[in-house]
Amino acid sequence: MRHLLFALFVVVLTSCAIQPVTQPQNREEFKAALAKGATFMKVETYVAKQRFEDATKLLKTKAEECLNYRLTEGTRSDYTATFRTVNKAHAELTMQHNPLGPRMGPKTPKGGFYMMAVDVDRASENTTQLTFYGPSLGWDETYDAIKRWSEGAAVGCPKHS
Repeated sequence: MRHLLFALFVVVLTSCAIQPVTQPQNREEFKAALAKGATFMKVETYVAKQRFEDATKLLKTKAEECLNYRLTEGTRSDYTATFRTVNKAHAELTMQHNPLGPRMGPKTPKGGFYMMAVDVDRASENTTQLTFYGPSLGWDETYDAIKRWSEGAAVGCPKHS
């Protein structure tokens, strides 16, 4: 229950922190809002010692397996992760939060509110750079799992509660 309350707190703060006038309606607006220094949000870079092709293959598999889920304690919310390879040197992992049921507040973007975006870029022949855009609180386990997946580690899914 404590984790659920914390997750709801982060969602509320995320919505408030990046929405002085309007809620980002797409991935680029979300990244731009965070790059400007939104409260309780961060931009972080990580370099994985893994080829781009190998990193993206495992990231896609694990994102689909681990980052699509529904929380049903208290309020119901769907979390949806999408992974797409844009070209031979760039891929994108995006995670959205869609609260189910009646709600008040800003317009919900198609697919839900943006919670996290990760740009995955070829840094060199044997390294891949990940740039995280997302909450600065409560998501460390998810960020760590994504970093470890990008390194090729067969670690399990982060806990969602």
